[in-house]
Amino acid sequence: MVKLGRFAPSIVLAILVCTIAAAVEHFVPPDAGLQINRASAGLRGAAIRTGPPAYPRVALDSDDLTVRVARPARRIVSQYWSIDEYVYSVAPPDRVVAVSESAYLPNISNVYREVQKFRPVIATDPERVLRLNPDLLLVSSTSRADFCALVRSTGAPIYRVFTTFTTLAQVAETIRLTGYLTGEDEAAGKKVNRFWSEIERAKARRKPGAKPPRVLGFSGHASYGTETLFDDLVRTLGAINVGAEGGLKGYGAINSEQIVRWNPEWIVAGSDRGKTGQVLASLMADPAIAITPAARAGHVLVFEFNVFLPTSPFTTMLVNAIAEAIYG
Repeated sequence: MVKLGRFAPSIVLAILVCTIAAAVEHFVPPDAGLQINRASAGLRGAAIRTGPPAYPRVALDSDDLTVRVARPARRIVSQYWSIDEYVYSVAPPDRVVAVSESAYLPNISNVYREVQKFRPVIATDPERVLRLNPDLLLVSSTSRADFCALVRSTGAPIYRVFTTFTTLAQVAETIRLTGYLTGEDEAAGKKVNRFWSEIERAKARRKPGAKPPRVLGFSGHASYGTETLFDDLVRTLGAINVGAEGGLKGYGAINSEQIVRWNPEWIVAGSDRGKTGQVLASLMADPAIAITPAARAGHVLVFEFNVFLPTSPFTTMLVNAIAEAIYG
């Protein structure tokens, strides 16, 4: 007779693993996790790929996974701060049942009034979110893969939205995408039209033939180079992004020597709510900034973070604010 004493823990562990595996095989739908089917040939080949307007609707997310939406969304979950602003821009606020933590921060949120009124859940705990019985979840392309896999295993439609926006056109297309996924196509179309109208009005402030102003976006000890939304915004207004001109790619650190060498005519920065004066004073006290044409001419602009930071339909606030300041 073989004694099992010293082997018992291993045997128990093996039995437990097999039991869990059997349960997963039994309860998880075939399309769970990364086994979701790829897109069909009818989808568009652009970065944002959606199917026909009839239901069930189908779209390819940032992971190239097919997401199917059975009906217009009535219980929407957003798990990222910029996605909050897309959703509230097209869908009735009472249909948003969960949002990111940032939505509740008046310092940066442009949907703070809506979340204070309807009090959606904060979408960090997947179990709590799933208890809301959502019919659409929108998460960032940078979101946790385990959260997405767990939601997919329940059969709930979850779409990973590309959120590293580098152009205004991407913002407009994501508004349309949000409308398609939520079933609010008409509202999204109107929002896109308003988005471009505001940008065109801002561009029209520049006088024909005017010399392009040189603008430096400044955040902490970093700036914005090529392949950033700030770069596209500045170029759209007919100005020069000093960070990109200086060879910066993406969002990266800069030093005092670079600021002096780049010699910007305008500096644009952000601040906490109610602290624009303090941030302006701090910038003007920086020796490297103080000797720039921007500082000498009083062309250092500080906007509160809810204006300075959005990569959403609310980006037009920064477009308008910069255009008004530099073109008058």
